[in-house]
Amino acid sequence: MTLIKTTGIISSPQPKVSTPAISHTTASHRHLHSNDTSIIDVPELTKRLQIAASSPRKRSYSLSTNHKSSTTTPPPPISISSSSSLSSTASSSPPASFLCPSLPQQFVFKRPEYNEHYHQTHFHHHPISLSTQWFDRLSLFSDPTMPSSSVNSNSAAPTFANQFHHDLESRYGKCGRYIGKGAGGSVRLIRRTKDQSILAVKQFRKQLPHETEKEYIKKVTAEFCIGSTLHHPNIINILDMVQEDGQFYQVMAYAPNDLFNIVMSGMMSREEVACCWRQLLNGLEYLHESMGIAHRDLKLDNLVLDQYGILKIIDFGCSTVFKYPFESSISLAKGISGSDPYIAPEQYTQSKYDPRLSDLWSCALIFICMTIRRFPWRVPKLSDRSFKLFAQQRGLLQLLPRESRPALAGLLEIDPRRRWSLQTLLENPWVRGIDSCTDQEPGKQHVHHVSTAAADGHQRNNLVIMTSEPPGVVAEKERRRISQQCPPACSHHHQNHIV
Repeated sequence: MTLIKTTGIISSPQPKVSTPAISHTTASHRHLHSNDTSIIDVPELTKRLQIAASSPRKRSYSLSTNHKSSTTTPPPPISISSSSSLSSTASSSPPASFLCPSLPQQFVFKRPEYNEHYHQTHFHHHPISLSTQWFDRLSLFSDPTMPSSSVNSNSAAPTFANQFHHDLESRYGKCGRYIGKGAGGSVRLIRRTKDQSILAVKQFRKQLPHETEKEYIKKVTAEFCIGSTLHHPNIINILDMVQEDGQFYQVMAYAPNDLFNIVMSGMMSREEVACCWRQLLNGLEYLHESMGIAHRDLKLDNLVLDQYGILKIIDFGCSTVFKYPFESSISLAKGISGSDPYIAPEQYTQSKYDPRLSDLWSCALIFICMTIRRFPWRVPKLSDRSFKLFAQQRGLLQLLPRESRPALAGLLEIDPRRRWSLQTLLENPWVRGIDSCTDQEPGKQHVHHVSTAAADGHQRNNLVIMTSEPPGVVAEKERRRISQQCPPACSHHHQNHIV
């Protein structure tokens, strides 16, 4: 049982916790970590210490968050924006300020800045783990047509990863536009010459000053070493690795729909959220049960949908192998890995932990983010006010659909020894009953909103193209356009057809 220390808290009928002051220097949208000293607002801390020293007898737990005024104002409540299918659940929920009142607007679903500081504090927090043992097996993925005598025959000491392909443009074509950027590098589109299919090419980041060549190669190739062995409908298909002009490129299938953008469109129904989450669990079951691999960086940013509405897990740069084939025991993971709001709390309190349970915690956070469209806390530590309130009262669960609460409560056990396993989760009646899409057939009771659908998407009649405006506004504009082009009788016929 996990014990929550409350030393220093003055008990009262209704305890109040002071609201942290967030300045422009501390309220950054990048993910923060325990070793990030820049999050301390020194001027604000100094000012408050001076106030405390000047009035030692005054006990005040309500601190202002306004730097321009001395008037104390209560923290703003959380605004819950969701689709109409979620309104009935939210309407019966307790006030949002009761659940996580300290969460500033700056931390509402903003992508991190992948700068040099991020790489030093975020990318691969853990030491070289079991996943890097796959680096020694790179010969499995080398070009079989390349003679062994040609490998760096002019050098006495061979360089690392020199058996990858070296001709990206001649093998696949010329790279096109950029579509994204992450901690490991940037992603561009490419149209394969031989069949004109569109693929994604990830150009890995350059070697950092503090990295040796061997460390760098191990890090940037870990995703390919693991990902290229995975074959599942809910896992992105990784095709090839190319080394060219000192840069590494990973070629993979292209899934054009970013789940993060779909969630923030506000168009997802409760059934659509549940379907995406169930597909995530299907992919996770394959990783854990069949392959012995933990992802360790599950988040909305690492989930995409293809043109048929099938969810794909991407980015295996932080993954670890916790069990090899024919082994009965698992290897515990070390260090902090992932993005702060999604990280399991035991990563901050235990030197070793079960990476499977950490992945399940991240899955719970993904469901919460899809439902309430914001992070419930900045970091899962008791020093975070919102997380501390959740640890004490667990009121956050009241914002979720009623039928999902038992499963999410089991996944959000702070003590990993009491947390639900994946098999327990999959046996839950609500999880078993989710109307989920597969690569064979779509779900029968919901639709999927996508930005790009396949040309033959009519064969899966549950795809709806997202719009920048509400559907009613789009329909009204279409009626006006038709009325200007057609006579009254024709316009009346088209209006009935639209309705």
